[in-house]
Amino acid sequence: MRYTLTWLAGKGIYVRRIFVSLLLVLGAAVPARAQDVSAVELQIERLRSQLRDVVDREARLQERSQQLEEDLRPESIERSVAGVGTRDAAALRASRREGLEKQKADVAAQLSEAAAKRAKLEADIAAAEAEAVRLKAAALGAENAAPRPTPAATPARPASAPAVRRKAPARKRTPRKQNRPRRRP
Repeated sequence: MRYTLTWLAGKGIYVRRIFVSLLLVLGAAVPARAQDVSAVELQIERLRSQLRDVVDREARLQERSQQLEEDLRPESIERSVAGVGTRDAAALRASRREGLEKQKADVAAQLSEAAAKRAKLEADIAAAEAEAVRLKAAALGAENAAPRPTPAATPARPASAPAVRRKAPARKRTPRKQNRPRRRP
């Protein structure tokens, strides 16, 4: 026992991390309570703000992609390296083209990530809006429902004896008629 405690004392930071991780996992596993309508609406606004940011970033990346497409044209590459004095101009142009193609590939990857994030945010917004509608309907349903009488509000009545159910009389069984072929006269 003493050895175990000494070993744990030396591993205190690991034990704490495991404990905190376990608490976080258990906290995430517990189903969330029903959210307030205003909290859901705040979440919707936050998601819409994130969506606007992603759409703006996507537009900037589209512009950058178009600019790189323009820069990759042979005459643009020639113009960009014209001011540089070198003995091997072809190698310089190839180097410039490779750099621009690498930038274009990076921008394309960022564009695909932004498109995926935009699609996820749109789905999250739709789900949050559906949740808000559900919560509003539940709130309206609770307000419109007739108030139920509480036990304290209902008058006390004497308890009646439980009803006794009688059995029905047993039927007499008659023998079943057998299907016999009819005789012909």
